[in-house]
Amino acid sequence: MDRFPVGLEMDVTYPNFQARLTLLSVRQLKFEIKEGPFAHAEIVDIRVVPLGNSLFAVSWQEKTGATVVNVQDYDRGVVHSYATLAGGPFLQMTGTLSVVNPGSGVSDDRP
Repeated sequence: MDRFPVGLEMDVTYPNFQARLTLLSVRQLKFEIKEGPFAHAEIVDIRVVPLGNSLFAVSWQEKTGATVVNVQDYDRGVVHSYATLAGGPFLQMTGTLSVVNPGSGVSDDRP
């Protein structure tokens, strides 16, 4: 967990929309989708699992009931996202990430 980039703010560009993710802590993330059919913003409780060097699985459930799992790969600059939306549709997407604000650095907070 000591390498999870708490404070990092990034834009993730998927094929059909863009999301801004802010890693508030190892327990919370803020996301914002400004345009399109998925447009909304929310702060969600997350679970972070380190998978290796600069690679993390991050999962959460939104107020709508949607569930999301992101595999955030900071070495390659991509986010693989798997989401089951409220009502059932399943999305599998890969987006490129660009850092907007590097934040305060890594966290030594334990989940």
